[in-house]
Amino acid sequence: MNYDLYKQQNVIFLGVEASFTLIDFLMFFSSFLLGFIFALFFLIFAFALLQKIFSRYEFEFNKDEYTITRYYRFFNYFRIRLQTISFGDIDEFLLSNFESGKALFSKGMKSKEWFTLNLMTNNGYIRLVKSEEEELDQLYELYQELEEKLDIYFKFRVEFLEGPESQ
Repeated sequence: MNYDLYKQQNVIFLGVEASFTLIDFLMFFSSFLLGFIFALFFLIFAFALLQKIFSRYEFEFNKDEYTITRYYRFFNYFRIRLQTISFGDIDEFLLSNFESGKALFSKGMKSKEWFTLNLMTNNGYIRLVKSEEEELDQLYELYQELEEKLDIYFKFRVEFLEGPESQ
């Protein structure tokens, strides 16, 4: 322990410097690590939330070059090109409810109906839109608009599976 003791007329000053032991160091270091880990979790959560709110996918159908380019836009400022595929790689546009199934709700697993508009390619599919049953009218409207504008280039198909509740 270091201290300074001095007197000035009728006043005595005492300054004490606390010693820094190994236990103090371990406590500070563990607090730093825990704070860093929790801060890191908070930053990951904040980034995921910002990404969900301020991001979107954009698709560019270029009829001159016969390509479809998929972009990822973040905050309306950053635009990243993810993929470019040619019209020849696309088999069809598919509007379906294939991704419907059990989803976790507050009272357990319940059947949930999802509707998707996908680009079916030679190697799999590219999802354009995934929506709930309340947005089915808007999804079908989008499907019809794409069909009007691109029907000379692609095949369009609608296929719905019957759910377990209707059986």
